[in-house]
Amino acid sequence: MPEQDSPDTGVDSGAGATPTGAGGTADEDGTAAAPTRPAAVRSYDGYEADPADPAGRSPRVRLAAAAVAIMLVSGVVLHLLFVTMHVAPPNRASQKYQKTTNEWIYPLFEQSWKLFAPDPLNLNIHVTARVRVKAPDGTVTESAWMDLTGDDIDHIKHNPYPSKADQNLLRRAWDFYTGSHNSDGSRANDQGELAEQYLRRIVIKRLQADGRADGVVAVQVRSVSTPIAPPGQSQEEPMVRDLGWLEAQPDDFR
Repeated sequence: MPEQDSPDTGVDSGAGATPTGAGGTADEDGTAAAPTRPAAVRSYDGYEADPADPAGRSPRVRLAAAAVAIMLVSGVVLHLLFVTMHVAPPNRASQKYQKTTNEWIYPLFEQSWKLFAPDPLNLNIHVTARVRVKAPDGTVTESAWMDLTGDDIDHIKHNPYPSKADQNLLRRAWDFYTGSHNSDGSRANDQGELAEQYLRRIVIKRLQADGRADGVVAVQVRSVSTPIAPPGQSQEEPMVRDLGWLEAQPDDFR
């Protein structure tokens, strides 16, 4: 009789069946062969990604990542170069690129070394200000002196997380002004106008925060510098410096 096929039950009933490993095949002699490697997957840009790389990074992605890394490293190197030229002793390079360096450093990356010798900080500087206010009828009056430094101290004292603005904004603005002006108030370099604008806007912005900036037409700043006396010596008399009136500009109120 002709031989009939047995029904397919999904189970290999042959006694001589050879076991296979997961994902692999078996040789005729029963030895398990290496797992078969899946075929490469073709991505949207035509690149055949390696299945061993789960991210499927194509040359285009790798090139973009390398470009970003190069830009970040270049930016850090450029920033460190400007900072080095800013804090280094005057030399031909720093003098040649002084304007470009100052534009990068001020006001966000200014470096102050007054804590260290040979020029340690030895003054307590208190900055106050007053303004001229023009009324609707044209009358101009002067306000009382406002204690800007005292306000910052009040915000810092007993505050475990004081604001950087309270700690540094006014102090750096004053250092910026004195470093760009002569003792008679004249501008010493091309940063003088920017320093005046910076100092003037600090006063106006504080008045705006209190709702008292309406009608302000000019600002005057005063500093009271008290030398820190050495141990065992009497306190010296404070030095007062009044700046000239700085006329307010429309941009100061924005």
